Amino acid sequence: MSHTFFISRVTSNQKQVMGLQLISSADNKFIKLASSLKLRKYREELGMFLVEGARFVDEVLAQPELIEVILVRADRAEEIDLNRLPVKKTVLVDPRLAKHFCSTENPQGIAAVVRKPDWSWSQTMAEEGLLLYLDRIADPGNLGSILRSCQALGVKGVLMSPGCVDLFNPKVVRSTMGAILHLPCFTAVGVDEVRALSQAGYSLFCTDTEQGQPYYDVDYRGEVLVILGSEAQGVDRELRNECGLGINIPIEPEVESLNVAAACAIIVAEARRQKSINKVWS
Repeated sequence: MSHTFFISRVTSNQKQVMGLQLISSADNKFIKLASSLKLRKYREELGMFLVEGARFVDEVLAQPELIEVILVRADRAEEIDLNRLPVKKTVLVDPRLAKHFCSTENPQGIAAVVRKPDWSWSQTMAEEGLLLYLDRIADPGNLGSILRSCQALGVKGVLMSPGCVDLFNPKVVRSTMGAILHLPCFTAVGVDEVRALSQAGYSLFCTDTEQGQPYYDVDYRGEVLVILGSEAQGVDRELRNECGLGINIPIEPEVESLNVAAACAIIVAEARRQKSINKVWS
């Protein structure tokens, strides 16, 4: 069941009245769609995923072509600047239905169904900069943090092995804080693609906690691919065999290892530092 809900929209010098559809049935197509996207199977089949919260929806508004529908809880509408939302793609939802599409404990009252960005492999590879390859990263929070660091520090793209956690897992999406919309990411990238990059002139480095060189002694300028291994197993042996150099982060002897997201931030920050110095001297 649905009907039209009228709400005032105030602009700088006038008040407009606009009709927004109010959804009050779990059988509505938008509710069914949003609910289905909690499962990886449907995210992959439909090429869509869910984002939650005002900040994330603001990020999506910069790419309106990706928006399928924006869902606003009717009881929270007054807290949200509806003037910013596309009228034809926005619906109000009975609060009792929020559980069908919200996965956070304290939802902010707004969510969106978004199409997955379509990144160009050839265009990304042609650009200058650092690439990161993630081998079997299983923790959603780690993956999200890695993507945030990569966007912030200028990594040109992230490649993910088939064994990684789903890129569009709700926990991953939330922890990226919007980076997932801006950073080119490629999933199910295997050893053959990595080997092809090496043959195309990329220098391949992988993390190696036992025999690698200190990360700050490595030159990350030029076409470089850094491979980060899984939290539990490190870099796969076949991938290690493709790498010309192992790198590590010297830490205190009583500490066993660093979190993979922290290791990523340290390495890519050094790569950015070197790139900045290179610009100054070039």
